[in-house]
Amino acid sequence: MHYRTLRAALLGCALTAILSPLALAQDATVLIQPTAVAQGSRPLPPPGLDMRQMERSDYVTLYPGVYAEHEKGPVAGYFAQNQAIRDRGPIDVQALVSGKLPKDTPGLGPIIHVTADWLAYQNGKYDPLNPIRHDPARAEAAGYRDVPAYPTFGNHDDSVMAPWPPEARDKLLVSDLNHSITNYLPVYAGDTLYTVVNSRDVTDLTPEQGSTRRAVSIVTHASLYNQHGEKVSDEVFRVTEEESVLKDRAKAPRDPDFGQIWEAPDWTKRKAHVYTDADWDFIVGTWKAEVIRGATPRYWEDVRIGDSPAPTLDGPIEESPTPTWGMGMGSGGSRTLEDRILKTGFEGMVRNPVDGIWRLEDPNLQRPAFPPVPSFADAPPPVPRPGAVDTSQIHTSSTKRAALVNFTGRDYAVRHLTNWMGDAGWIRTLNWSIMDPRAHWANGMPVVPDTLNPRYVSRVPGMADRHVTTHGLTEDIALVKSRVTGKRIVNGRHEVELTWWIETIDGDIWEEGSALIDLPSRTAAIDTAVPTVR
Repeated sequence: MHYRTLRAALLGCALTAILSPLALAQDATVLIQPTAVAQGSRPLPPPGLDMRQMERSDYVTLYPGVYAEHEKGPVAGYFAQNQAIRDRGPIDVQALVSGKLPKDTPGLGPIIHVTADWLAYQNGKYDPLNPIRHDPARAEAAGYRDVPAYPTFGNHDDSVMAPWPPEARDKLLVSDLNHSITNYLPVYAGDTLYTVVNSRDVTDLTPEQGSTRRAVSIVTHASLYNQHGEKVSDEVFRVTEEESVLKDRAKAPRDPDFGQIWEAPDWTKRKAHVYTDADWDFIVGTWKAEVIRGATPRYWEDVRIGDSPAPTLDGPIEESPTPTWGMGMGSGGSRTLEDRILKTGFEGMVRNPVDGIWRLEDPNLQRPAFPPVPSFADAPPPVPRPGAVDTSQIHTSSTKRAALVNFTGRDYAVRHLTNWMGDAGWIRTLNWSIMDPRAHWANGMPVVPDTLNPRYVSRVPGMADRHVTTHGLTEDIALVKSRVTGKRIVNGRHEVELTWWIETIDGDIWEEGSALIDLPSRTAAIDTAVPTVR
């Protein structure tokens, strides 16, 4: 459940919206109307589910492309921001990295200075046992020039997703975070990353018969460039928002902070698991069976469709990372005690009789301190707009169970994928998704599905009926499983597709995704798929 809803201030970041007959004004950007698509494993509302059943008499009935008085001004401004990106066209990258591009250029995001302390912190928190994350000699042997940053280091959805304008809604319900990044070059300490928004598509999914929630799918495309003007990655961030507008403006929140506007299923009603001795035997057994491929190349020719990499397991998770503007992996959160428990067992630990979880006597030792957050003073001025919802309010430390930010599972999956592919593999494309609409339906919140969003785990043979059914919570484990679902040669690159998913100890799926991984080939001149430009 991660979405800095009101970071719209990020700018007019925005993008392309395609013209349709439902114009707000004669020359304004308009919403794209949904088109029919082959459904396959994409979700549709279950038979008999009335998307209007949660109508409330205090709220305006909204229609696709038709705006209540309260919406008109803010929506027109939002579309104008999007149009400004469209009019801007491709960014002048050399002007951007040389500081010659005006800071009010539409679509500019944060400038991220990659520091050695942040790189080491993120690598160590998520993948402490893999030498490629901390040993320069191992990294150089694999084709890197130094220890590389985690492949998701600067990819921060909140920094580029401009939500539906906060002034145009009084309640907000978010579903179907569905993201993707494609990596072209490694990132190293000392690099500077420049964020550029390329486009945004806004689709009105509101039922034609009207609803007290306006459903909009917002898809933002962005890119990261380094200080040399080289493209480091492309990003796609997707979210479905449902907005409600009160009829009586006097009842509208005067201070529309998180507590007043946010709507969500009660994810914590899922019964907390009490970890038994048998569960801990399973956890420790999974850790013992993990395989870090390391310096031994995994050749493309040796991979077979249907292969199942050894699962990885993190947790039980004590704390979610906190979304941190500009930083793609957030700050804070707990670390897994795998290495400690494998070496010394449960010596010096305390087991809670209520939840059955073993913890350190000093719980702060499980929450590594993070470095000072870098300054973004030299970035363009994306100041949060009035009424902005900071997602750090969603993912906070608590003695109660709390939701895990979407990139928690993603970054556990990266560890899993890196174990399998070895030092010489390259994660080219990484996809991940939480809050499948069907998970909302199962938890009493009917939401409109975006049928264009990709689904992953149902592609795996024998798993056609599986999908994300819940939200990851603190005290859950992250049991990452995967299957090889494709392999191909693309423009000379030897590519393998893995579909992955994350389960609780009870087998509930709370995140899913896929990865396209470049592997070395026995026919190539060098035993690495790591890109080298500089």
